[in-house]
Amino acid sequence: MDKKYTEKQLQGIAGECQKFEHIIAAMGYGYSLLNVAEDDYVRRCTDCVHWLDGACGIFKQEILQWK
Repeated sequence: MDKKYTEKQLQGIAGECQKFEHIIAAMGYGYSLLNVAEDDYVRRCTDCVHWLDGACGIFKQEILQWK
């Protein structure tokens, strides 16, 4: 996707998303393997398995509120 989104947008939407699943967790590696504590991790849409370069239906719906 050619559009650039701000960190605030990516974090805000991911922070409230019920479907958010981090790509690391989805691969089965767990957070500890990469020395990332789940409690310290900041959720971003770009780190979600559903992101698909901005094609996530939830993201597309929610980003309309930011305009």
